[in-house]
Amino acid sequence: MKTVTEILAQPRLNREMRLQNAMITMYCKQHHVYQGKVCRECERLQQMTARKLAFCESGIEKPTCATCTAVCYTPVVSKQVKTISRWGRLRIWFRHPILMSLYCFDSLKPSQMPKPKLLNL
Repeated sequence: MKTVTEILAQPRLNREMRLQNAMITMYCKQHHVYQGKVCRECERLQQMTARKLAFCESGIEKPTCATCTAVCYTPVVSKQVKTISRWGRLRIWFRHPILMSLYCFDSLKPSQMPKPKLLNL
């Protein structure tokens, strides 16, 4: 089985992880006590998002997390990630414009993931 680092060596997944980490770091600087590095809670969230991104059930050819249909996080963590993403969506353009542009380009690519099947009752 591959490790998180080996899986995240894929260029697209690496970009998405770097973007998530940048947003979490920016959020931590504004909302928590920042002393040269992110707080323990935000560091745990960064590690969790990297692990979930690496071992997503959609595989390596997954779409970006914003357009993915798989449910990777528990409701509490999902709420934290959504809050940080909403807060940092516009701010990230000023800090990391190239990374965000590549992320938007990646989200335009069609996904290889099958559409979820609806139940016929």
